[in-house]
Amino acid sequence: MKKWYNKLFLNDIRRAIDDYNMIKEDEVVIVGLSGGKDSTLLLYSLYLLSKYSHTSFELIGVHLDCGFDMDIQPLTRFCRENDIKFHIEETNIIEYLDFNEKKNPCYLCARLRRGALGRAAKKFNASKIALGHHMDDAVETFFMNIFYNGKLGTFHPKAFEAEKEIFTIRPLVYVQEKNIIKTVDILKLPVIKSTCPRDGCTSRQEAKELIDSLEKKYPDIREKIITSLSNIDKKNLWKQRKDCW
Repeated sequence: MKKWYNKLFLNDIRRAIDDYNMIKEDEVVIVGLSGGKDSTLLLYSLYLLSKYSHTSFELIGVHLDCGFDMDIQPLTRFCRENDIKFHIEETNIIEYLDFNEKKNPCYLCARLRRGALGRAAKKFNASKIALGHHMDDAVETFFMNIFYNGKLGTFHPKAFEAEKEIFTIRPLVYVQEKNIIKTVDILKLPVIKSTCPRDGCTSRQEAKELIDSLEKKYPDIREKIITSLSNIDKKNLWKQRKDCW
């Protein structure tokens, strides 16, 4: 394994896994594979860790066929060449989505995809579902919650879903998107263009552009926000109104 892997992405992934106790010995971990750069790098990173780290675990890549007519042959070939187990979970998600309505279908699509991944996890007796959300995603979600929902927070690096009795983990939360782009380009990892009609036209894209503009004045804004999420000054956060005396 090349040393530059550690500096560019693997050290951050190891730190996230250690900080949140994401993967244990002999667990089965499935990776949700959209075909995009994030989930593909996550799969490759966990593949390296499964081979070279002190923790032994089984890795399975799962692609959801949502009906968007994507050519996933490059992804299939990549998994076969690296001896990574690969599964395609057939779904009818596209039938529930209306792209002509003003209401954004992304939330419903995400919920349906999570349900499909949960079903796939049960098939393989997996205890963890690994998703490719990275540092930029966490920061963007933080801003989106403030601007659109009036809520302070973002997704958690490790979350337990009691109904499905399974954990969702996000080992890329300390990895910046620019490093993912650079790594994927250097390693020539397969990236499949999304065929979703709403790709690149979401409120997340607006948040991304806002953060990019703030970065010009505050170069480490992403790292600062990630740090603040676990460095909470509870004393100076407002109490909920019903809790006030």
